[in-house]
Amino acid sequence: KRASKSSSSVLIYGETGTGKELFVQGIHYASQRAANPFIAQNCAAFPESLLESLLFGTSKGSFTGAVDRPGIFEQANGGTILLDEINSMGLQLQAKLLRVLQEGYVRRVGGLKDIPVDVRIIATTNEDPQYILEQGKIRKDLYYRLNVVNIFIPPLRERKEDIEGLAVYFIAKYNNQLKLSVKGLDNECLSAFKNYPWPGNVRELENAIEGAMNLSTGESLLVRDSFPEYIFREAEKNFAQKQNNLHMSLDDFVDLNQVVNRIETAYINNAMLQTSGNISQAAQRLGIKRQTLQHKLK
Repeated sequence: KRASKSSSSVLIYGETGTGKELFVQGIHYASQRAANPFIAQNCAAFPESLLESLLFGTSKGSFTGAVDRPGIFEQANGGTILLDEINSMGLQLQAKLLRVLQEGYVRRVGGLKDIPVDVRIIATTNEDPQYILEQGKIRKDLYYRLNVVNIFIPPLRERKEDIEGLAVYFIAKYNNQLKLSVKGLDNECLSAFKNYPWPGNVRELENAIEGAMNLSTGESLLVRDSFPEYIFREAEKNFAQKQNNLHMSLDDFVDLNQVVNRIETAYINNAMLQTSGNISQAAQRLGIKRQTLQHKLK
């Protein structure tokens, strides 16, 4: 809501399926630009040469078959552009994008005329911004230009309190689409959902509910048989692991420090496993600084 009150650039980081585009749309439609165009472009969907012409437009004669065609920047004038997966954009094209952001002018491919544009840029990435910066996947100057407002969308496994509300919403949505009258999830399903890690995040949850409702036999509640069995197997495994990590016998410890150290070690190990050893992402999930995590790992 605060980000919608200005026209500053925004960089949103979240895993695949967390709903990044939904947040971007929320920012646009709550802003003063709401009456103007909103255009989303996935930077990984096209090769760099084609993406350049899509963004900036083309001039007749610039290449064989080229015609005068406005790009996304011209089409979205006065509105907002979402550049999804900005880390997939080539470095050469990033330099041209930076120029547009700094100067407020766009030049079509093969053209000579600078065209003024007033566009707000919101970029998203499914990789840790610090990581893509360190790996050279994004230019530093572009990164600092985009990262004016920074928003992190936590994965679903870190906001389990949202699962029940999201399930209620998706059930209502597909009741309407499929002409059903499912009332909700039974307790076994809800418990499993809260222990399942949801690697596909909100998108996976929605797909699971849609699939279950297609297979439901008309019960008032969705039951275990309606969902893939792996959800319950993984949920049971995770629950058992948590219990094992937190189970402590008084004979195992001398003092409170040992108890705290064991819990801390288990949480750090889990975060490092979930992020495939990425220290920056693990630190973000644990809510501590990267340097602090490095010290604890040593």
